[in-house]
Amino acid sequence: MRASSFGHSRGASEAITVARELKNDGIPVLLTIQVDSVSKIHHNDRLIPVNVAQAANSFQSNGLVHGQAAIRTADPARTKIIGNFRFAYITSPYSCNEYVWYDRVFVKPHTQIECDPNV
Repeated sequence: MRASSFGHSRGASEAITVARELKNDGIPVLLTIQVDSVSKIHHNDRLIPVNVAQAANSFQSNGLVHGQAAIRTADPARTKIIGNFRFAYITSPYSCNEYVWYDRVFVKPHTQIECDPNV
């Protein structure tokens, strides 16, 4: 059995937690993708566990809520970091109307990264 894990915001942090749990069960993870990962208390979503073959991180650094700027691997010989990709939305039009109004006002860049087709 092999797995992949993806998430946005706290879900991205949880994707790394799940990868760690799979490591404890001896299950390899082919890929993790973190989108504007916001770490939960007492969780480390920067360090990618050794059972993950590849990992990618997309983030934005504007607004009240923003994700990890960089992830790293516990073992570079076993895990490839595809990249830490920065996105900026200061001059971009907002096109994420599925979110409630207060998300669109208070954490606009954080929600916009999830709706960005380039991500």
